[in-house]
Amino acid sequence: MFWKGKSEIEARKSANDDLTGQIKAINRSQAVIEFDLQGKILTANENFLAAVGYSLDEIKGQHHRMFVALADRESAEYKAFWDKLGRGEFDAGEYKRIGKGGKEIWIQASYNPIFDSAGNPFKVVKFATDVTASKLRNANFEGQLDAIGKSQAVIEFDLNGTILTANDNFLKTLGYSLDEIKGQHHRIFVTPSDRESPEYKAFWDKLGRGVYDAGQYKRIAKGGREVWIQASYNPIHDLNGKPYKVVKFASDITELQTIAEFVSEAAQNKDLSQRLPLAGKAGATKLVSEGFNNFLDTVVQVLAQIKSSSAEVADAAAGISTATTDMSQRTEEQAASLEQTSASMEQIASTVKKNAENARNASQTSSSTCDMAERGGAVVAQAVSAMSKIEGSSRQIADIIGVIDEIARQTNLLALNAAVEAARAGDAGRGFAVVASEVRSLAQRSSQAAKDIKDLINNSTGQVKEGVDLVNRAGSQLQEIVKSIKGVAEVVADIAAASSEQSNGIDQVNKAIAQMDEVTQQNSALVEENAATAKTLEEQAASMDGLIATFILADSENVQSIATGHPQRTVQAPLSGSGFPAASAKVVAVSSMRRSA
Repeated sequence: MFWKGKSEIEARKSANDDLTGQIKAINRSQAVIEFDLQGKILTANENFLAAVGYSLDEIKGQHHRMFVALADRESAEYKAFWDKLGRGEFDAGEYKRIGKGGKEIWIQASYNPIFDSAGNPFKVVKFATDVTASKLRNANFEGQLDAIGKSQAVIEFDLNGTILTANDNFLKTLGYSLDEIKGQHHRIFVTPSDRESPEYKAFWDKLGRGVYDAGQYKRIAKGGREVWIQASYNPIHDLNGKPYKVVKFASDITELQTIAEFVSEAAQNKDLSQRLPLAGKAGATKLVSEGFNNFLDTVVQVLAQIKSSSAEVADAAAGISTATTDMSQRTEEQAASLEQTSASMEQIASTVKKNAENARNASQTSSSTCDMAERGGAVVAQAVSAMSKIEGSSRQIADIIGVIDEIARQTNLLALNAAVEAARAGDAGRGFAVVASEVRSLAQRSSQAAKDIKDLINNSTGQVKEGVDLVNRAGSQLQEIVKSIKGVAEVVADIAAASSEQSNGIDQVNKAIAQMDEVTQQNSALVEENAATAKTLEEQAASMDGLIATFILADSENVQSIATGHPQRTVQAPLSGSGFPAASAKVVAVSSMRRSA
């Protein structure tokens, strides 16, 4: 019995140790608080105190209601909650509690009545886990899903494409009730030509592998009505990461598609007279329609202004072309005249250069002639001096001849006296008489010769005087000639200098004319280019006018001039009649929206 009692004690001790260890483990991982059966707080562990932000002294002895929202503290449900626990009944779930300072806390908790040995409850122990973060996260997710469900059409499929459920927006858009589509395959919304296509099968194989797909799709509503949607097919994965269903979120873009088709048709036909109807539209489609209509109005006004401007440009270009052509002709004539002038100036320059050269030669010749004249003048002066000397010599000779004539006369007289004396002497003087006769004859001849010489010298002297006069006059004339030659030389030198300057000036004029000719030729080429440009501008203006003419700017029956501001006629495009809000996604080209999936 001793050993049996000892074993029971050890077994109870082991059981107590196990329970104590479990309680410690729970206290380490969870928030724990104990209440009496009326709800007064007995104790709480550190995890609980940290979660609510209180110390144990602040809550011990207080009622549990301090953790409950004011609106719930006096409610019948709260009273029933503690009545239930007082009867020893267990309660568990998620609860919203209020911490210190009004902080809101969400807990996953269990309220566990504790029984005594008689089986009567005597206190309540709550084990709790703070799930505020996950609760807020789930609330965020739920709020987003709820917002999506309100704003978009939502439908769920299994991985094979069988419909599981759909929200009201989707049902209203396609015109079905949930009972009509639940359990049906997605293909009921697809055109018959696409249902058996390889692309459609590949579409669901892709989703079955958990691959996301999104785009713009054409779907068939109840009764065969076409609906265009902007949608995303989203595979949903389980906790093991395996896809188990597909959720589609969609927006009706039928009206936007209608707008896109209208825009495409208007663009292809270049018809700018039509307008999108605004009646019955709202939201994005109304904004897009109004924006497109305003855009067309602006484009029409711009094109009308461009057309008017192109006409003015064409007229101006025609005027420029005509004026440029006239200018080109005048420039060509001016260029030809300048070319002729240049040729004439070249000839004049050549002639002036030759004249200048001749003037320089004449100047040199005049200088030489002047030198020669001066030298001639000097020779004449010397001749005059020589003639003066000859005149003096002639006078001296005349004087000598006079002396000789006087000597001859005296000799003749002596000879006559001698003859007389010889005659007186008789025979003794006969020989002397002969001599005297000869002397007298010689004296007579000498006298005659002296007379002849005197006459000749007198004649010569007269001629010498006349020659001297002539030489003096020639000298005077020669001096005048020298003076004139000097004047002529100076004039010729001036002419030569002027001719040289004139030649240089004509060279500069010739160069200037050559430059003017070159510039005129360039201007002529530029004018021709301007004429070609003006012609091109005229052709481009005509081409622009032709291009603008391809647009239909107004309906001649319903629309007056653009300047009046009257609206163009509108095209009554059908409305989609969808039940969920139109998408705000941008409209893409029609060809890119033709998807079969």
